[in-house]
Amino acid sequence: MVLGLNTVCDVYFATAIDVLCDAWSLTPDVAGATWMAAGGSAPEFFTSIVGATVAQNDVGFGTIVGSAVFNVLFVIGLCGYVAQGNIELTWWPLFRDCTYYICSLAVLASFTYNQTIAPWEAVVLFSLYVGYVSFMFINRPLNIWAYEKTGTPLNKELRQYVEEMKKEKAKAAAKVEPEQVGLAKTDAPEPDPDHPEPAKDNYFKEDRIVTKEEPQDVEKAEATADAEEGGEEDDDDDDDEPEDLMIMPEGRQDRILWALGLPVYVCLYYSLPRPANPKLFMLTFAGSLVWIGFFAFLLVWWTDTVAGTAMIPTIVSSVTFLAAATSIPDAVSSMAVARKGQADMAVSSSIGSNIFDILVGLPIPWLIKCMIEANNPEFTGVSIQSPYLMFYTCLLLGMVFGTVVSIKICGWKLNKFLGGCMAVLYFVFIITTVVVELSRPTWLMTNPPLS
Repeated sequence: MVLGLNTVCDVYFATAIDVLCDAWSLTPDVAGATWMAAGGSAPEFFTSIVGATVAQNDVGFGTIVGSAVFNVLFVIGLCGYVAQGNIELTWWPLFRDCTYYICSLAVLASFTYNQTIAPWEAVVLFSLYVGYVSFMFINRPLNIWAYEKTGTPLNKELRQYVEEMKKEKAKAAAKVEPEQVGLAKTDAPEPDPDHPEPAKDNYFKEDRIVTKEEPQDVEKAEATADAEEGGEEDDDDDDDEPEDLMIMPEGRQDRILWALGLPVYVCLYYSLPRPANPKLFMLTFAGSLVWIGFFAFLLVWWTDTVAGTAMIPTIVSSVTFLAAATSIPDAVSSMAVARKGQADMAVSSSIGSNIFDILVGLPIPWLIKCMIEANNPEFTGVSIQSPYLMFYTCLLLGMVFGTVVSIKICGWKLNKFLGGCMAVLYFVFIITTVVVELSRPTWLMTNPPLS
């Protein structure tokens, strides 16, 4: 089921989202905050729906909380481990996403205090995601403002240059002759194509922030820009095509693994259109949602059954095994961009996916549950069974803070040392979760029983 879930997400669903974004001409900010986040978080989202409506337990909540910790700590740790040397991180994307994420977690913690989620609380959480998407529309001007206010080198000359070039580009698009706008009389020297100004050239080329005035390495600057805005073009090169899954690989071990996964590959290959087809991408998108829901249902059902047989608390199995299994697409994509030197994209994609999980993956299933129980007079809200979920939410807040502190200690660089710090924090969280659920201390319960 894990193989099927990750195959349909990576090969079909994510590619269909890329085509959708291109067809609808979505900007990287909006696409990354909506459809791309949905693609990486689809397994957790459907797991949460199954947990809230079918299994009626905390498996969805636990999976999303566990997946959040897995993404923030373990995935960033893996990115640091596979990174080639020290890769610099810029502060704005991390500050932007972590601030919004921490505020969202604080609201979630306040709502889960009484172990019941009312319909209006679910609406508030989803409204926060709408606010996040709206915020992404003004991300670029806020980015410029933040760099200027903090003294980051973004001088007026560079700013004016960008504005002038934007105006020139707009006028050219409107088919206005240069003489009509006075461009022929400009005193600016003609640019030398053999010796361009690196910072200015890169800034206008990608319409992104350059934070250093001195000449930069062009490849590094472009990688940083792609990391901050999404860098979806680089990811496309690494995406598997459906036809590739039907070809027997070389090597005995690879062939054994391929044969084990062949039933899944065949079912997906013959039931879904090619995701890159510009005429059928919406059909691929809808069909992928059906398959993801099916695989998520089986994964939750089997995990719940195994946990019950082994007498393992549902929250423990969901925070550990199920969370890691559903986060594999995020881990693979983040590691891929980290190898390319795009540290900002690797970190931001992990945190951005968690924002989607908290503000969409939880409230939407809760709202569905509320609509199902709308005619039940005894229904007052979605019940959260584990008395420690408030504690886990606060613990997650601490882990996010620990991530920021670790990055600061490492000098805003993604490297193996940072990866080791993240791995230690992740295992601290896992050990804490297991110890709390097995010992069940009453002093950590949200509403401890009366003695």
